[in-house]
Amino acid sequence: MKNHKHLTRLAFATILATSTAYDILTPQNDTFASTFSFPPPQILSAGINDSLAHNIAVALNFERSNWATPTSVASDPFYTHLPANASSTLPPGSLLKLEPGTNTSLYTIPPSTALSRILYQTTTLNGTAIPASAYILFPYSPLPNNPVVGFAHGTSGGFPDCAPSHLRNLWYHYITPFTLALRGYTVVAPDYAGLGVSRDYNNDTIRHPYTANPAHADDLFYAVQAAQEAFPSLSREFVLVGHSQGGGAVWSAAQRQATRPVQGYLGGVVASPVADTYALAKGAGQAGAGTAMLIANALRDVFPGFEAGTFLSAEGVRRYELVEGIGGCQSVDLEAFADDGLVVDGWWDSWPARKFFDWTRNGGQALGGPMLVLQGTADATVPAELTDRAVNETCAAYPDSALEYVKYPGVDHVPTMYASQPRWLDWIGERFAGTPVTKGCGEAVKVESARPVEEYQPVPNFFLEFAMEGYEVA
Repeated sequence: MKNHKHLTRLAFATILATSTAYDILTPQNDTFASTFSFPPPQILSAGINDSLAHNIAVALNFERSNWATPTSVASDPFYTHLPANASSTLPPGSLLKLEPGTNTSLYTIPPSTALSRILYQTTTLNGTAIPASAYILFPYSPLPNNPVVGFAHGTSGGFPDCAPSHLRNLWYHYITPFTLALRGYTVVAPDYAGLGVSRDYNNDTIRHPYTANPAHADDLFYAVQAAQEAFPSLSREFVLVGHSQGGGAVWSAAQRQATRPVQGYLGGVVASPVADTYALAKGAGQAGAGTAMLIANALRDVFPGFEAGTFLSAEGVRRYELVEGIGGCQSVDLEAFADDGLVVDGWWDSWPARKFFDWTRNGGQALGGPMLVLQGTADATVPAELTDRAVNETCAAYPDSALEYVKYPGVDHVPTMYASQPRWLDWIGERFAGTPVTKGCGEAVKVESARPVEEYQPVPNFFLEFAMEGYEVA
C-alpha cells in the first residue's frame, strides 16, 4: 500500500487520506448533481486503468458536490462577465465588480456571518494587469474601527474551479477565515490569479501561477485595496495571514513592503510557509508529481513556448491534460498523481524551474513591518528545517527585523493553524491595538503541549457537509 504522507510535500497540503490510486474509493452518500464518469475513449487516451478512472471520478464528484453553485466558474456570470469599463488600463487594486450580498444559503459558513464576492485588478509575475476574484467574510459585530485581515489560503488546486470563493466552505473554513470573522475581523481573501476568473481582457487563458509568491503577494494587497473601495467603512489598516502556499504569499508581501510599502499594513502572520519551492520539489522527488504538474501549468504563461513535458513524463503529461480537461482540484490531484514515473528526474534543476524558484524564493531579504512565523516540527508538507533556514537567513542578513518565530513540537502541517490559534489571534489584536513591537530576531520559541503530544488528534478528520434536512442542524 502506497503511503500518501510523502505526497503531501507541497501540492497536497490538506489531504488526509492514505489510500492509493488503486484502492477503490467509495463516494460520499450525497454528491448532489455531480454524476461525472469517464467515457471509455477518455480513459484510453489518458492511459489510465479502470480503477484509477473510477477513483478520479469519485474525487471529482466529491469536489463538485462542494461547489457553492451547481455550475463551473466557466458558466458562472459572476466570474465570466466583466463590466464594460473594465480593462487592463485600470490601476492594480481597482474594484471591477461587486456582489454586495452573496447568497449565504449556498455556503457552509457560520451563522451570523455575511459574504460578498468581488472582482478586482491584480498583476501577473511579469506585471501584466489581469482580473481576479476574492471573497469578503463579514462578522456580525465587528471589532472597533472595523479591522481587516487579508487571508492567503493554502493549495486548493491549479484550475479555475479551485477558487475558494466558489466552494461552500471557502476552503479553509474554521482553520482560519471563520475563526477570524467570529472574532470580529472582516476577512478579505483572494482566490489568487487563475482561480475563479479564467480569462483576461484578450480572452486568453489566465493560468494559476502556483507558488509564485510575489504574484500572490500582489493578489493580497490589491484584494484588500479593492475591498476597502467596495466598503468604505472598513479600516484602512490591515494585517495579512497566510498558511502553506499562503504563508509564502504573506512572507513575500512582507518583503515587498520593505521596497514598495502599502499604507495601512500592520504586519503579517506566516504559518507553515512555502519559502523555498526548490528544496520542497527536490525533496519530494518522484512523489512530487502533483507539484511538478501545478508549476508546469504556471510556467506555460511565464516562459513563452514552455512545454509541460519539460517537467512531466509522457504519462505525466497525459494525466495533466486529463486533470486540466475535467478541472480537477486537490482531491483529484491526489488520485491522479499518486504514481511514480510521472515526472522527469531532476526537473527541479532544469533552467525554467530554477529561474522560477529564484524569482519566488523567500528568506534573506528585508522585511517591512513585523512578522510572526509559525511552524510545526512534525510538518510532513513543509519540513521545519526549511522554515528554520529561511528565518535564519533573514535574521543573519537583517538582524533588526521584527521577526518572531514560534515552533510547535509534534504538530503537522494544517494542525499548526489550530495549535497556534491563541498566539496568532493575540498577535493580530496587538497589531490593531498599536502594541509596540520589539525589533530583532531571537531564538525560536517552542510551545509545549499541555498533554503528551501522542494524546492529541494529529490531523483533521472531518469536512463541512451541506445540511439537507432540518434534523441535521438541530
